[in-house]
Parts: sequence; structure tokens; C-alpha cells
Amino acid sequence: MDRSLPPFERAHPTKLFAEVTTACNLRCAMCVKQSGPGIPDEFLARETFEKLVPAFPTLDTLILNGIGEPLLHPELEEFIKTARRHLPREAVIGFQTNGSLLTDERAFSLLAAGTDTISISVDAADPALFRSMREGGETEDVNRAAAALGRAKERARRTCFRWGAELVLAKETTGELPKVIEWVAARGGSFLLVTHILPYREEAVPSVAYDPNVDRSLAHYRKRKLEAAEQGIDLSLYYTAKWRLAPVERREEIITFLEKVVQEISDMGLPQHIPNLVAHDEDQYRKMERLFGESRALAQARGVDLRLPSLSPRMDRRCDFIEEGSAFLSVSGTVHPCYFLWHSFTCHADGRIRPVDALSFGSVHDRPLLDIWNSPEFAAYRREIGTYPFPHCGNCSLAPCDYIERHEFEQDCLGNRLTCGSCPWSLGVLQCMR
Repeated sequence: MDRSLPPFERAHPTKLFAEVTTACNLRCAMCVKQSGPGIPDEFLARETFEKLVPAFPTLDTLILNGIGEPLLHPELEEFIKTARRHLPREAVIGFQTNGSLLTDERAFSLLAAGTDTISISVDAADPALFRSMREGGETEDVNRAAAALGRAKERARRTCFRWGAELVLAKETTGELPKVIEWVAARGGSFLLVTHILPYREEAVPSVAYDPNVDRSLAHYRKRKLEAAEQGIDLSLYYTAKWRLAPVERREEIITFLEKVVQEISDMGLPQHIPNLVAHDEDQYRKMERLFGESRALAQARGVDLRLPSLSPRMDRRCDFIEEGSAFLSVSGTVHPCYFLWHSFTCHADGRIRPVDALSFGSVHDRPLLDIWNSPEFAAYRREIGTYPFPHCGNCSLAPCDYIERHEFEQDCLGNRLTCGSCPWSLGVLQCMR
């Protein structure tokens, strides 16, 4: 065991994400399966799962889900039993579910097999809002699932078993966050993971609740915007003034002030995207700040482990998947480095079209997982990611550009051959169970 090395430099992955199926019984509006032509329904074969066994003895965590609903796989419990036999005693096995198929008997069989943690998708306590987010789902489904897990924990005598929830935060559902915290606490749940929405379809862009400007650029802009307001200068009128779209009082002062602020941000070595800065909604941002502050206090009082995303993209990136030594297996057996590059899709991050192609370092049907992990290509990739040499594509005033806004990515504007400049996970606005 090479515990003295960072996880991404070890001879084995520390965390393994195995996608047991891409099929799902719901049609959630925010899911990548609803984007473009979609992703076909497939199930992980036992033969493929068995090829992972040599990597199990050194894992800390095994997550058994990807795009689909894990409970649809008829051999899920057998996969868990197999993993439990080969994993270290302290290793954690978990997965996320929409909960609609979680009966008392299924909950008990999962815990008896060796499941340590389960996250239920709960985006709203209000039934109508819940249905709007998760087509085909009902609040009664998650209520029943939570109760089933509570009873299974007692019946299986698994005192260390933890369950909780995940909430995908959209502007329409921000008011549900405190209610879901209460929901988790009232039913004996342990944690709540909150993530912002990634708009896979253009019509979902207005639902995004985070500010698109990177945090350090935004902090400077907010301070200077307040100073401008105290002088009676409204920076939100910049484009109207700049392009003479309508008569604007103090036109020259607005233009001069805003362009000076943009130059100050550039001089600080920070990225800036003028349209996003001008469009900054201070009232919405303060509303989110208050919501997150009140939610943290409520979660602490109710004993819920609350994990919130960033209110805006982080200037200082961190790829948790790389830093924690993660490998991702697709349902077909290909090996990937992270959630972002697990599947090919098109999204509208920051309101602009963003094609993403899956990145695979090989298939477990061709060579062992540990050989793929230790291949020169995968090892070099992990080391390069750790230096975070990427541009902030979502905060670039030159965008849109055809470096990243096309399939068959070759390099970004700095010459990097990795697509990570547009990854919302490393910027802290998206989170997943890990």
C-alpha cells in the first residue's frame, strides 16, 4: 500500500465508480439522458463486473451508479456481495437512487448484501415541484423509500449504515432547500448533497441559480458596482449606453467606470466576461447567500451533514475525482477519469453550447483495470490535471470560440490537450456522490 503518495499517483485507484446501468424508469428534466439523441439503455454484465475484482482490495470507496437507476439491475445485490468479499473491511459501498423501486424487502436485501450508504434524489418537498423536476416520480415514492431504509437498518442491525438525499438546485426550487433539510432530518437521514443544475437543454438555462462569474472576479466587481451605485452610476446600463440602444443619462461615466473595472480585474490576473459581469443580479446573489447561510444553520441544528456547492465558479480549481484517485467504469467496460468525461453529450453551461466528448483510456475487456490505471497515458493525464493549467472558458470575453464549442476537441487556447477548461465540477458548482 503506497499511502504516502497522493491518491492520483498510487499504483491503484482509491475510488471506483461502476455504472451498473444507463436505463432509468423516470424522465428527469435535468438529466443528460434527455439531451440530444440520448444515451441507450444498457446493463453492466456480470463478466464485466468480475473484471474489477483485482482492484477491490485497495479501494476506499465503490460507487455503483452512473447515469441510470441502479435498482433496475437484477444483479445489484450480487455485485455488492462480490465487492464486499474483496474490499477492505472499512471500505464504503454506496449508490444513488430515485427511490421509486425501494420497497421494504429491497431495502433489506441491499443492506444485508453489504451496502453502506444510499442517497435518494429529493429535489423538492412540494409534490407539484417534485413532479416538474422528476417526470414520473412522486414525493410519496421518496417518503416510502426513506421509511424502508429506516426499517431495513434496524432489521439488518446495520448501525453504521447511512442514508441521505441529493437535491438538484434550480431557481424554481431554491425555496425547497430548507424543507428538504427538514425532510431528511425528520426521517432519520444523515446527509444532504446539493448541486446546481447543468443545463443540457437550452430551455433550462434560465433555471441556473449560480452566478457565472468566477468568485474572485465577482468579488471585485460587486465592490466596485456598489461604489458606482453610491455615485448614481448604474453599471447594468453599460451595453445600452455603449451601443446607444436608448438614451442613457451619464452615458460616458457608465462606460468609463465599467471599462476601468474590467481593466482592474484583468490587471489582477483574473478572467472576466463583460456580458456576465453586466448581467450580475445582486439581489439574486444576496438571496442565495442568505439561503445558504440559513440552510447551514438549520442543517447543523437538525444534525444533517449538508454539503453545498459554490455560489459562483471557483477561481482556484480542484478536481476531486483526480485528487481522490478516482476511476470510472462505463456500463460497456470502458475506463474514464471523471463524471465530466464519462459520456459524450452537449450542454449549455454559461448559456453557451458546449459539446463534450467522452475520454476513455481503454476497456477492461482488453486489459485489466489496474493496467489501464497505470498506463503512461492515464498516469500522465492525472499528473497534468493536478497542475490546473486551464483557462476559465466560462469567463472568457473572447467566447464563443471553436476551441471548445465543437466536438473532436484538439486543444484549448493555451495549448492544453485536455478539455477541463470548461468542467463545472472542478469549479465547485456541480457535485455528485463520491
